[in-house]
Amino acid sequence: MKVGIIGLGKMGQNHLNELSKNSHFKVSTLFDVVKNKEFNAPFFTNLDKFLDQNNDIIIIATPTNSHLEIAKKVFRKCKCVLIEKPLALNLDEIDEISNLAKNHGVKVGVGFCERFNPAILTLKQELKNEEIISINIQRFSTYPQRISDVGILQDLAVHDLDLLHFLSGEKIISANILKIFNKDELREDESIITCKFEKVIACIHQSWNSTQRLRKITLVGKNHFYEANLADFSLHKDGQNLKLETQTPLFGEHMALYDLFLGKENYLANIKNAYEVQEILEKF
Repeated sequence: MKVGIIGLGKMGQNHLNELSKNSHFKVSTLFDVVKNKEFNAPFFTNLDKFLDQNNDIIIIATPTNSHLEIAKKVFRKCKCVLIEKPLALNLDEIDEISNLAKNHGVKVGVGFCERFNPAILTLKQELKNEEIISINIQRFSTYPQRISDVGILQDLAVHDLDLLHFLSGEKIISANILKIFNKDELREDESIITCKFEKVIACIHQSWNSTQRLRKITLVGKNHFYEANLADFSLHKDGQNLKLETQTPLFGEHMALYDLFLGKENYLANIKNAYEVQEILEKF
């Protein structure tokens, strides 16, 4: 299956590296505004010429503020597209992308790749026989240099809000967001979100001010306690280590994208899921 990638920053190169190892795909074309290294695929700095190469799937991995304008062109040429998270800057832009996709008959996936973390996939299966009481998510790191257009809520909290929906199967009915601007007056770098579902309560704590890297989920169920480490792909149930698959989240996401192209059921996030996440950030 021929895949084209738009945007060769950190995330675009992550996609390229994973796809290059996957026999289901062939990376056929690459696009960015500047070519700063050599690649083993035809490289374009002209988007129209890139889009003339007839890819089966296109991945948009550019900054969030460019997604809408790029999607307007891509949807005319390709009928299966993965757009990196966050899908867009606001609900209005997500609505516009949704309408464009419907008008052009395009299948759209959104890059919430944490859904495919082996710890999350196993936890999802475990929860089929468990009633959730509460979920706590922590995601800490040092301040990133690669992000320039969004703060920590749009860059990281969207992952974990999506995970809350994905794991619980419920929609958030109320939320409260606290945030501070420690290093940049335009971009928040610390946030705490508390959420209420119909039967579940949850808390998300995000930080770009930590000296330590932490990506952890603790979940209290009616019968069991789970602790997942998303960094080392581990999951404990009542203190006992569970055996997990060894695949990377991007491998799982790409195989779900493959299924989306074929019209098969999959766990890939869609535009509706992205809208529900953005709605929390804008309305609560």
